[in-house]
Amino acid sequence: AAQMLSDFLGNDLSRLSKELDKLALILPEKAPKRVTPELIEQNIGISKEYNNFELIKAIAVKDVLKANRIAQYFEKNPKSNPIQMTLPVIFNYFSNLLICYYTKDRSETGLMTALGLRGTFQVKDYMTGLRNYPAMKVFNLISDIRTTDARSKGVDNSSASDADLLKELLYKILH
Repeated sequence: AAQMLSDFLGNDLSRLSKELDKLALILPEKAPKRVTPELIEQNIGISKEYNNFELIKAIAVKDVLKANRIAQYFEKNPKSNPIQMTLPVIFNYFSNLLICYYTKDRSETGLMTALGLRGTFQVKDYMTGLRNYPAMKVFNLISDIRTTDARSKGVDNSSASDADLLKELLYKILH
């Protein structure tokens, strides 16, 4: 639930506060105050299926169909899913994956320690990525992500939309 809010709202603390206040009003008084992904999806409008977190999972397992469905959803909802919020998440995944390649202990706990992760659920995408992406491909993808970021800001790009840039990047990542 926290990851969904972070992916969707970014670092806008006033917006986060407003959304959490809205959820606090909805929760029953005597029930435990627990924010779940379902509660967020129903009341804030963040899709549990179509977010940056799910995009990273699709990238990790090389699920081309799911990644492209998420990209299409992002294209239809550009204000909710701007490329400037998606690219840092993708960059972070691949830069952490590169760290995994240069970590001596590639066990689950070794990678958790190297990346500073708290839960085993977080490290699974990296372990899958190690199997699906060779180190040199990861290195090249980091460069592609940086180029896409520059193009999304107008550098050497006069006509490609953010959606086109994301689709092009996903093609490079998944093929």
